[in-house]
Amino acid sequence: MAEINQYRKELRDKIIAYAMREFHQRGVKAVKMDEISRGLRVSKRTVYEIFGDKEELLLAGMKIERAEYKARVEEYALAHARNVMDVIGYIYRLQMERNQQVGVVFYEEIHRMPRILEFLKEEHDKEYDDSMRFFQAGVDEGYFRKDVNFEVVYESSRICMSEMMHQQLYKTFTMQELFDNFTLIMIRGFCTDRGLELLDKAIGQL
Repeated sequence: MAEINQYRKELRDKIIAYAMREFHQRGVKAVKMDEISRGLRVSKRTVYEIFGDKEELLLAGMKIERAEYKARVEEYALAHARNVMDVIGYIYRLQMERNQQVGVVFYEEIHRMPRILEFLKEEHDKEYDDSMRFFQAGVDEGYFRKDVNFEVVYESSRICMSEMMHQQLYKTFTMQELFDNFTLIMIRGFCTDRGLELLDKAIGQL
């Protein structure tokens, strides 16, 4: 039984890894479940036994990606970062990597899927306390301004990003352009002069 469960887990992980690569590059709708089964040389029935439908498979993949992203940031913050500006620079590098790997069709499609939108909202709500602690650390270190209400920053950024996705700005501008001209500008707005100096140095080195 243990061997069967281990095989099942390994197969599940392989299906997710294969599917997410295809989803990122081509979009969710373009990738068929039978195509995934052929690519992995398993039966379509087996794929459906593990994942009831394609959205369930996508959701499982996004949960893994989110967990891995958080783990990478936490590991970097604990083992390598000297301050909050180092963490921001690292997050910027991760975002650049993702922007190169994920096509705009993927973003267009996931923002039409109710289960995915609910997951993204839940993740945002979970991250609130961590984000407030990060902002406070930046203030304590002297890199973030003391006169900023970071609750407003956090909630307004969520609303703006959601609206950018809703308005499909990624069709007109690249995700990197949206990140640089919204998120990065917003970060610059609450940095002190010391923070701006380190931010420019970190971004300029990329």
